Amino acid sequence: MTCRLLRPRCGRSVERPGGIFREARRWARVALFAGGGAAGYMLFESQWLRGQEAALPVGGLPGELEGLRILHISDVHAGQLGMNLRTLRKAVDWAEQRHPDLVVLTGDILGGRLGQTKCLDILSRLKAPLGVFAVLGNHEYGLSKNPLTNAPGPIPWESAGITLLRDTCVSLVWPAGGGRDKASVTVCGADYITGGHPLLDGIAPDADLAVLLTHLPPDPADPLGDKFQLAFAGHTHGGQIRLPTPWGLRSPHSQGLPYVEGVHRWGRGLLVISAGIGTTFLPFRLFTRPQVVLYRLTPGGSGIHGVEEE
Repeated sequence: MTCRLLRPRCGRSVERPGGIFREARRWARVALFAGGGAAGYMLFESQWLRGQEAALPVGGLPGELEGLRILHISDVHAGQLGMNLRTLRKAVDWAEQRHPDLVVLTGDILGGRLGQTKCLDILSRLKAPLGVFAVLGNHEYGLSKNPLTNAPGPIPWESAGITLLRDTCVSLVWPAGGGRDKASVTVCGADYITGGHPLLDGIAPDADLAVLLTHLPPDPADPLGDKFQLAFAGHTHGGQIRLPTPWGLRSPHSQGLPYVEGVHRWGRGLLVISAGIGTTFLPFRLFTRPQVVLYRLTPGGSGIHGVEEE
């Protein structure tokens, strides 16, 4: 018996080309829907701000500084693709209700000329008895692989009530305005270009607390680690996009960095790395929500390696 091509009743059939194309289109629609859903979620997560209050144990902390509250904001990337300024407004709304004693901004606040005025207007709402201090990141210098990055030019930080520290230090007294039980706080800012090495000889030795602001998380062997009890950094975005692996969540861009977020032992003190506010390159985050943290200083010992969330 002769079997005609393409007839199922002959026992063996050859599928029509149209059926193959329909199946391919069906899978293409599934892939498109899944990709759109994933992009939608990552865009949502980039706006899903995480506001935290956390205890930060500092070794040798004087009793006068116990309870001092430091607000940490980093990597806004104003002017970059995405809704970074919207996230910043949420962070400032959150911070205003908590009345920090000191505010630190650890670089890449601006990502170019666009959005500069709006960003500074939002930041101008931050008030603190000890002041608001900032350091520059690579984006303020126009240094990035991101083609949308450009140096913003002269930045009127002072118009927003922000003091820019470029390898310089300020000496503060707590409680602000003096009082009988006073403590001294030195805040220093490491310039992105120099890595802060000019600060090695510029730290007041009699400060009760020495705090370093730097954009790029320093190497564990950096000699500045012997000068400060506390350092704040950014740059990493917490990885921005992290993927599940057998070893936990990992970022494709974490190579070469000792840490991507959190609190870590560094030199004689602690290094605090922010996951940041904004995004760069792509307006997405995955398993790394934007972050603003208000730290409350507490006495701590040498064995402390993290913070206690409240």
